[in-house]
Amino acid sequence: MLSDPFSLYVCPACRGDLTLRNGCRLVCGPCAAAYPIVDGIPDFIRENLATSPHLILRRIKVFDLVARIYEIKHAYPLCAKIYAGWQVSYPQVLQLITDMAAEVSGLILDAACGPGTLGRRLAGPGREIYGIDVSWGMLRQGTALAKREGYQTVHFARSLAEALPFPDGCFDAGLSGAALHLLADPLTGLREIWRTLKPGAPLAANTIIAGETGLFKFRAFRRHIRRAHGMHVFTVPELSRLTAQAGFADFQSHIFGSIVAFRARKTFSPP
Repeated sequence: MLSDPFSLYVCPACRGDLTLRNGCRLVCGPCAAAYPIVDGIPDFIRENLATSPHLILRRIKVFDLVARIYEIKHAYPLCAKIYAGWQVSYPQVLQLITDMAAEVSGLILDAACGPGTLGRRLAGPGREIYGIDVSWGMLRQGTALAKREGYQTVHFARSLAEALPFPDGCFDAGLSGAALHLLADPLTGLREIWRTLKPGAPLAANTIIAGETGLFKFRAFRRHIRRAHGMHVFTVPELSRLTAQAGFADFQSHIFGSIVAFRARKTFSPP
């Protein structure tokens, strides 16, 4: 366990070292950018998301509102069945992703973590989890759940997945649960995850695809979800290509209706 959890963070703008000032903000030495710490959560997003060109970021308050029910026993599994297929078992998907990274110890990134649904499943002796998300509601809920569950090695920060506040090659594994389809730029997000992983480290994730069951099998629904909500629905070949462009190899996927769980490995040379 790091003696100071804040010591891992770097400035997402210039990747300079940060200094804790007055216990309430992190200040970058090279560029002087300052990042407040709110309720123990560093905030690395300086822009006003309400003016973002990306619909999901403009409407992030919706995620704040659903944070408290996000992990209610039947809420997300029911949504998964409606959108991805009635035979889909979301707990099975979560277990598979957890198993994909279960052999890894050390520092683990949970990118676009929500309330830390994946990261908290892996938390324990020998692992330190750093989760980032853009939703204050999700981050506060994750902090409360981690405290209630007794995890002292689960940390949260507010950050875009496309501009991670971590140094190069610091994580032993990466996670991303039900999030890539929500990113404004999935390729940039994957490249940032790649940058922060150690060579050979695994990425375990799940996302939405145009599958054969659930609402996502309908082309008209996929067009609507893209146009009205800014959500990107992948195909498996497209996802394999994007991970390769980001610098990952050994892409392996498991399809559950219109959800895909996949594992890939950081290559030893940049893409």
